[in-house]
Amino acid sequence: MAIRGKGFTTVSPITRLAAVAAVCASAALVLPLAGTAGATAAVTIPAGNPADGQTFTVTGTGFPTPTADPSGLQILECSDPGGTTTNLPTDNSGCDAISISQGFIGTDSSGNFTTKYTAMLLNSGNSTINCDQTHFCVLWVGQDYLNQFTSGPHAFSRAFEIGAPPAMTPEAALVIALPVVAALIAGGAYIVARRRRHQVPANA
Repeated sequence: MAIRGKGFTTVSPITRLAAVAAVCASAALVLPLAGTAGATAAVTIPAGNPADGQTFTVTGTGFPTPTADPSGLQILECSDPGGTTTNLPTDNSGCDAISISQGFIGTDSSGNFTTKYTAMLLNSGNSTINCDQTHFCVLWVGQDYLNQFTSGPHAFSRAFEIGAPPAMTPEAALVIALPVVAALIAGGAYIVARRRRHQVPANA
């Protein structure tokens, strides 16, 4: 309540407290949570389709900082029929834990990260989902795929397919075989020389 006097207006203590509370409440609405990323999380992978067993770089932005998420991030493959955003999985049943990333994946002070991930071909022979030459999949990146699949900070990569591992060419097989053959020859020569040194002369 305002009390009016000559030439000025005095604001009562109750009115002042109400005004301060309103300012604090409005400020609380715009302050981000300490240690959380202010931007929407996003994940980037190289162009093209990886082969089974191929290791590639995964980068991400907008994830929680180490203060907010000291446990790090997880990466795993999820099915994405047709390769469209409308078919992205809504829970972890569309993913397979056998493809989960290995090792700690931490973010920097801005919530960004760069790491390596190895593609795994998934089909009825080893999984409950399909992620192969004819079935699209995506990478899910987040904090806890079991308990916070969509409720926690997370992002999906673009859709991709996983091809069979490249066939070994004759040239590649030769490159692998040559050192083995050389080692066998060297080992054989060593054995022959050793036997000669220990051979007793016939006229002894």
